Amino acid sequence: MIKKKGEYGYRKYFKIKNGIMIGFFIIVILVLFIASKHTKENMSRILLVSSILMVLPMANLLSPFLVVFKYRSCEYDLVKPYLEDKHFLFDIILTMKEQVMPLDIIYIDGERIFCVLSNKADKRRTEDFIKERMKLGGISVNVKVCESINELKKFIKISQTEENVDNKLNEIRAILKSLSV
Repeated sequence: MIKKKGEYGYRKYFKIKNGIMIGFFIIVILVLFIASKHTKENMSRILLVSSILMVLPMANLLSPFLVVFKYRSCEYDLVKPYLEDKHFLFDIILTMKEQVMPLDIIYIDGERIFCVLSNKADKRRTEDFIKERMKLGGISVNVKVCESINELKKFIKISQTEENVDNKLNEIRAILKSLSV
């Protein structure tokens, strides 16, 4: 089943899909390289150059694959009640030069974003990164990054008691998805 960015299970789907494509590239590269050793001189050079050039598109697939590889989706039982709610995004991984920020769950409420960070990345830098990217998209948001689902549940309860307009929900979702690996 095809998963899209923001859906629960996307990380696993991404690993499987890219793993298969990388494996295919490796097989093609090896076949071209071996064929270059068993053919005549001119054709050998063409096959060798082809195998070398095949490494470039494979590297484009390999770098995000290596980023995502060590992160898993959070437990299904924790997110099951929220799967059909359009205010949630799951399995988003944001990257910057200094750190990788795997956000297991993102709750968007009006112009407030609440996230669960699943590694030891700097929470303040993660919040600033999201605010900055949203500002580039023309949206001013407040961001709170938590370390556990329980903290997120508190924010959800508080926000459900308040009246909020979700006029920027689709734009915020689109920006977060575009930033993700």
